[in-house]
Amino acid sequence: MEVKTIGLKVGCLVLFGLGTALFIGLTFSRILIPLVPIIAGVLVWYTTKIQRKLIKTNPTPIYQLTEGWVKIIGKVSASKTFETPYFKQECIAYVYEEANVTYDSDDGSEYVKSISKKEEFQDFYLSNSTGQIKVIVNRLNLKLLSAKSDTLHSIKYAVDDIRYTERTLKNGDLISVLGYAVKNSNFGYELIEHENKPLVIATPDFEDKTRKSFKIFKYLMPYFILMYLAVNYFLFFAPVEQNTEKNEALIYFTIFGMPILGVVFGAIGSRFSGFAKNFIAGIGGICFVVSLLSFPLLCLLAMTDTNYYIIERVWASVLVCTSLAFIMNYRKIEGAFDKDE
Repeated sequence: MEVKTIGLKVGCLVLFGLGTALFIGLTFSRILIPLVPIIAGVLVWYTTKIQRKLIKTNPTPIYQLTEGWVKIIGKVSASKTFETPYFKQECIAYVYEEANVTYDSDDGSEYVKSISKKEEFQDFYLSNSTGQIKVIVNRLNLKLLSAKSDTLHSIKYAVDDIRYTERTLKNGDLISVLGYAVKNSNFGYELIEHENKPLVIATPDFEDKTRKSFKIFKYLMPYFILMYLAVNYFLFFAPVEQNTEKNEALIYFTIFGMPILGVVFGAIGSRFSGFAKNFIAGIGGICFVVSLLSFPLLCLLAMTDTNYYIIERVWASVLVCTSLAFIMNYRKIEGAFDKDE
């Protein structure tokens, strides 16, 4: 009963939030359009602080440790083992989550209604060619490790599914740990938490993928800035042609045609190899990205009766900047995912 009450309150809050967002969007659309990308950028910067610090910190040989923040890469070892509740994996630490998953009756999207969590952990050692160090664990943070999950589907309609998720550390796992090195009573060093910041535990593979993602974002950033400036120029500063005839075909194409073209080009590209595959699939990617970026923007402008000339130029700005970003950075993006890099 208590869970249902909580769910009802959460649902009301969500509806209130959506209604408020829609009211603000319709009332202050011209103000929101330049502000939203800035707010999104700040949020991305804030939520990726840990990842950025992890990949920017170079690994330190254990025999060269001094007190302070360090990153150690090594293999895990511990004497005690646990068994995970669902998948029955043998490990030295784990985080187990059991979530009640429900689905929206209109669009089928899923969301987690409630979640329970269990974890077991211990101190462990990291070993590599430069030595061995003890890692003192007070709080377990395995969010950056890959998860193993399974969903138990209900046979009854409108009854929640149950999703089981486990993240583990096992003996012999190769991981990287970002922590604070301090001297112990034996004049050796240990890794601990510091200033209420938990240890950051990841894998070299996760670091590699994160580094490549940031590199691609760096390549594309000038074109995002160019797109931002172009869109706001046509919204606020460009002269407007009042007698521009509305092109219904273009409107339907921007809303429905672009994502369909993305699917078509993606399917065609998968049948080829080499340059032809990358080129055709790239066109499909451009269509998808343009749809993703322009659809909410165009809907907001249309709902506020914005001049069609402005809507047309805004969409063209998104299309041109996205195409330029792909054309100018095709080789760089391809190289970022080169396994031999």
